Amino acid sequence: MKKLTTSVLAVVLTASFALVNAQKKDSVKTQDIEGVVVTALGIKREKKSLGYATQEVKGEDVNKNPTTNFLNNLSGEVSGLDIRQGTNFGGSINVTSRGFKSLTGSNQMLFVVDGVPILNTNVNGSNQVSGGYGYDYGNAASDINPNDIESLNVLKGAAAAALYGSRAQNGAIIITTKKGKKNTKGIGIEYSTSVTVGTIDKSTFAKYQTEYGEGYVGEDSFNGNGKINGGLTAPFGDDASYGPRYNPNLLVYQYDAALPTSPNYNKMTPWVMAKNGPITFFETPISYTNSVALSGANDISSFRLSYTNNDATDIMPNSSLIKNNLGGNATYKLDEKFTASFYANYTTQKTVGRSQTGYNQNMIAGFRQWWPTNVDVQDLKNLFDASQSNLTWNLKSATNLAPAFWNNPYFERYKNYENDSRDRFNGNASLSFDATKDLNFLARMGVDNYSLTTEERVTAGSYPTRIGLSTTATQPSGYAVNKFNVNEKNFDFIGTFKKNITDDFNVTALLGTNLNYQTVSSTYLSTSGGLKIPNLFTISNSVSAPPNPVLVDTSKQVLGIFGQASFGYKETFFLDGTLRRDQSTALPSDNNSYWYPSVATSIVFSNLIKQDWLTFGKIRAAYARVGSDTGPNSLYDTFTPGTAFGTNSTYSFNTTAKNNNIAPQFLKSTEFGLEMQFLKNRIGFDASWFRNDAYNQIIALPVSTTSGSAAQIQNAGNMRTEGFEITANIVPIRTDNFRWTMTANWSNPISRITELAPGTDNILLASSQGNVSINAPLGEKYGTIWGSDYVYTADGQKIIDSETGAYAVTTDFNHNLGSYQAEWFGGLKNTFTYKNISLSFLIDVKKGGNVFSLDQFYGYGTGLYPDSVGINDLGNPVRNTIANGGGVILDGVIEDPNNPGRYITNNVRLDKSQSSQVLGTDPPTAAFVYDASYVKLREASITYNLPKDLFGVKFIQGMSVGLIGTNLWIIHKNLPYADPEAGISSGNVQGYQSGPMPTTRNISFNLKVNF
Repeated sequence: MKKLTTSVLAVVLTASFALVNAQKKDSVKTQDIEGVVVTALGIKREKKSLGYATQEVKGEDVNKNPTTNFLNNLSGEVSGLDIRQGTNFGGSINVTSRGFKSLTGSNQMLFVVDGVPILNTNVNGSNQVSGGYGYDYGNAASDINPNDIESLNVLKGAAAAALYGSRAQNGAIIITTKKGKKNTKGIGIEYSTSVTVGTIDKSTFAKYQTEYGEGYVGEDSFNGNGKINGGLTAPFGDDASYGPRYNPNLLVYQYDAALPTSPNYNKMTPWVMAKNGPITFFETPISYTNSVALSGANDISSFRLSYTNNDATDIMPNSSLIKNNLGGNATYKLDEKFTASFYANYTTQKTVGRSQTGYNQNMIAGFRQWWPTNVDVQDLKNLFDASQSNLTWNLKSATNLAPAFWNNPYFERYKNYENDSRDRFNGNASLSFDATKDLNFLARMGVDNYSLTTEERVTAGSYPTRIGLSTTATQPSGYAVNKFNVNEKNFDFIGTFKKNITDDFNVTALLGTNLNYQTVSSTYLSTSGGLKIPNLFTISNSVSAPPNPVLVDTSKQVLGIFGQASFGYKETFFLDGTLRRDQSTALPSDNNSYWYPSVATSIVFSNLIKQDWLTFGKIRAAYARVGSDTGPNSLYDTFTPGTAFGTNSTYSFNTTAKNNNIAPQFLKSTEFGLEMQFLKNRIGFDASWFRNDAYNQIIALPVSTTSGSAAQIQNAGNMRTEGFEITANIVPIRTDNFRWTMTANWSNPISRITELAPGTDNILLASSQGNVSINAPLGEKYGTIWGSDYVYTADGQKIIDSETGAYAVTTDFNHNLGSYQAEWFGGLKNTFTYKNISLSFLIDVKKGGNVFSLDQFYGYGTGLYPDSVGINDLGNPVRNTIANGGGVILDGVIEDPNNPGRYITNNVRLDKSQSSQVLGTDPPTAAFVYDASYVKLREASITYNLPKDLFGVKFIQGMSVGLIGTNLWIIHKNLPYADPEAGISSGNVQGYQSGPMPTTRNISFNLKVNF
């Protein structure tokens, strides 16, 4: 990382000299680089008047790269905005700004389209989020059509979004959609098409050792599942590669010798590494995107209507995502005082074959953790294609062909696939009334609703597993369906007064009210005990009586009253103040309202300091106190019906007790900023310092189990986030035909828990496979990874067991192994424009933060990876027995046998001839926690804007072609065989990997035409 920093500094310094040299030729006039931006409630403000940090992204930058989730295009673009893309097909994107504000609640930003908040919910289950079995169904913001985005403004702090209330305490992303424009003749038509082809980045997938095959106990592994025809037989029930050394002259009965339909039935085959490993399982992902828009306007009305189709496949067989988006907006001036506006968007999405996540039933986890390297994946494909049945490598025995643990991966993809469909409508309508030239009234209604149906299936012949509501027992087959309906409505009434009191003094004031309705309902059903009729996936086809369906029906209403006053003096001094009162049905009736204010100020000091070298300068400061409620159904205890006991009904009490005495929670936010531009906007920066204190949080805290519950909802805790963020720009060269622009951003938010309830020193966020947990411990960073650690001497040396030669491991699992929070992150973008050609590339960097790899945790004991083989200090293979000169001597110390309590350099050899899981010599959790830093070439593109008169026709107003690459190169990372950015899901549980999908490099060809 030091080398990278030095290189970047060198580029900046070189560019600076180029800029100074080019300055003599620069004749561009000074411009107001601040401009106008859209802020809370869709209000347009001069950016120079704002006392808080915002950053705008143009629609063309969001829309340049076609993707199923436009949030991918924000990585590395905005300071303080942390985007975790993930690698799940159609999966969710984690979006946070300036660290974390809630211990157990949502830390995701609020999304606002044309002034109205929209849904960004995630329906992933708690088991999936914590690293167990499940699917990542994505977040609802992915439905936003990037082709419709005119601009995107990121309101980073609480002060910036105070008018939206508690939902915007994590910041807000304000999206303004494209509107109809006047055309010289007729209706304007925009058409774009693109095709994207992906390839796997092999550095993010497993690399296997090539010397040893299936088994756990080395050379003694043969015949572990019984012999075939009395000959050497591979232990095909073992899901590891800690078996005998490969020998092409050695013939062995392998799993396919036990399968009557296999060409190798009853045949011995050479004991060699497979020709086609799991990398050949993946396919080439292709995505097609087509979009068309019609628009027009005149003096009294405007309209824009758009349609976009996205058809994508993923690297996994039998995967597809088809999305259709139909949207439009219109304005109509009823008379000189009344203007009506409408916006509507309808989206359908159908997905087949999402990838499993986490540990259980995830075949990618199998490839990364439990795989015999002698198994040829293409042979498995041929076996499935011929039989359509579960003929797997992982047989229980030579005579029992049922899977011991793992299904044939092709059977898994084509028979046990999931599918889901989502239909969504969101829109708003408003009526604006200009009572006078200074006074305006706005009435607006917004609605957002989506229905989502998910289906999961286990086909007869599969390895028995849990599915649906049968969480305590495995099923040989089964079916589960979950139906969600999520709805939000907003009603606004806002009065705005704008007046230039004098030539130097102006005032803007608004007063408004908002009524917000939120409802969530779901119905979860599944079979029990398997399916009566194979391959008939209905709930009624259940062997046993289906479990009672789980029904959820929640609602919440928040009534808000708010006001804002803004004052400007001589276009130099600005002061803003807001005040809001919310009343929420999620809080007790006698304590359900809360007030919160914000104040922000700025001074454009470049108006006071007249210097040629200073183009623009502004200092700003802001403070906000934001109140918040909690989710619905948090006040009163509930009982869940269970399986009847005879004729008697049974009910279970909620494990977390509710509390009808809770109070609102609050966030205090402070920020200071400095913006400067020099040399006619050739060099500039925007720097901020911020601090957030989220206190009196509504969280579940442990209580005595004698109360009947394990935890109770209470008010407690404070989490503080501090940091800096910087956005810098430089134009090294600017001539009539050529321009080179550099933009960079950097931020280092760190969130720590500064207070919890008396007697509580940690909040558990998730407990996951591998004896790992993600935590919020008192006095430490949020998102701290806990697990077992090495045992150290007083001076920090690792102690080794003198009998086994393995590292001594702590017996408890509460050792701090670092937080998943990065030390800092940022991006560097270069854009070169020559006449009609534009070339750009974006470097995305994240420094620090930790990630635990369950793949490496289990892969160590199963002998998959190259570090499990090699030559030791004696010149022998490490997997030889100790008697044959194998094993390794680990770095560390052992207790001196002649001086108890003292330590000497280790001289005991560790046996590596068998799996550490067999020998009991696994290292601690700490051995598999890695630095999650990365440096990525996130994007590179070249675009050519064709001249209008190229084709000699007037109806073509513009045309461009582009070639865009994304995720092209992971320049640096420390995590082996995986992308450090990949995770389970969006949300607070990060820093944990189990079988993540590999990253794909994507190349897109785009064509855009305006008629």
